[in-house]
Amino acid sequence: FLMERKTRVKINRKEVMLAKLRKSCSCTPKKLKNFVMDFLPVLRWLPKYQCKEYIWGDVMSGLVIGIILVPQAIAYSLLAGLKPIYSLYTSFFANIIYFLMGTSRHVSVGIFSLISLMVGQVVDRELLLAGFDLNDDAPPALGDGSLQNDSQSNTTAFNLTVAGMNAECGKECYAIGIATALTFVAGVYQVLMGIFRLGFVSMYLSESVLDGFATGASLTILTAQVKYLIGIKIPRSQGHGMLVITWINILRNIPQANLCDVITSAICIVVLVTAKELGDRYKHKLKFPLPTELVVIVVATLVSHYGKLNEVYASSVSGAIPTGFIPPKVPHFNLMLRVAVDALPLAIVSFVFTVSLSEMCAKKYAYTIRANQEMFAVGFCNIIPSFFHSFATSAAPAK
Repeated sequence: FLMERKTRVKINRKEVMLAKLRKSCSCTPKKLKNFVMDFLPVLRWLPKYQCKEYIWGDVMSGLVIGIILVPQAIAYSLLAGLKPIYSLYTSFFANIIYFLMGTSRHVSVGIFSLISLMVGQVVDRELLLAGFDLNDDAPPALGDGSLQNDSQSNTTAFNLTVAGMNAECGKECYAIGIATALTFVAGVYQVLMGIFRLGFVSMYLSESVLDGFATGASLTILTAQVKYLIGIKIPRSQGHGMLVITWINILRNIPQANLCDVITSAICIVVLVTAKELGDRYKHKLKFPLPTELVVIVVATLVSHYGKLNEVYASSVSGAIPTGFIPPKVPHFNLMLRVAVDALPLAIVSFVFTVSLSEMCAKKYAYTIRANQEMFAVGFCNIIPSFFHSFATSAAPAK
């Protein structure tokens, strides 16, 4: 057979690139529709929603999570160094946005202990640098030798010269200002990572790395919560050796522990652990999971209220939580510059936990998620709520 040599055609790379660019940037009704449907997955699945089959399970899940969210908001706001109302705002707005943009059917996005702890570390650091006293009601203790000056004068000077905030902005106002600026920047990072298609990064984070990270974070969270479990007041420690200093202060102040708080905490922990063990052992016989957390919350609240534990035994309570919404406010740009570096690990951890949990649920129930779309969803769950006095969010295993 005779073979004819093919003449090599010179390819103009510039023209090829321009042709591809024109094709990708062309806007047709079909492309626009696909873009909107991909960006808002709710438009694909909501018309196919089987109301009779799913509605009761979804209503029950939403009800249980909504009720449990109130004590969670109180606990996690302590980790973040903010008021409980901000945790409630965070979960409310984040869930609405994830409902529109998320690709997982089982993930609930909102406050998460690890993310709250990371936010709290940045908030505490910036409050100290601003001249605030983190331990307004705590006695001096080990590791608490700095910044005992008047917070009001320091706040006014700091706000006027550095942060560009209102001179009348106090400790709570400045703390939520730091948190919203940090959240906004973290959300911007996540959206940029989604634009550059970096969702595949989650594939290279091994399960052992995530487990180790979560275990270390759990120990830190437990350390931060012990003082509330036994009802003592100790200063919040910062920097290296934080765990050791906190435990030394806890052991030093154990004689001041509130007996009522200790007994209440012990009973709740025993009930929760026992119920979990029994639920794991007999889950094949149960038609639905036991709402133990819900029962514990309701019973503990009723006992605290009608037993007057706060008045009689000085047991700590959360107090009045405001109702309604605060007018939206743009995060401060000057504060964003101060927390830009801290926002990067926050953005990565938030995304990794959300995608890992989404993939775990998707594998269990035989459907798929899109990692890049999850990146966009979590990013906007941080960007938009930051205008409504909310802080960083993530999917939480407990939900």
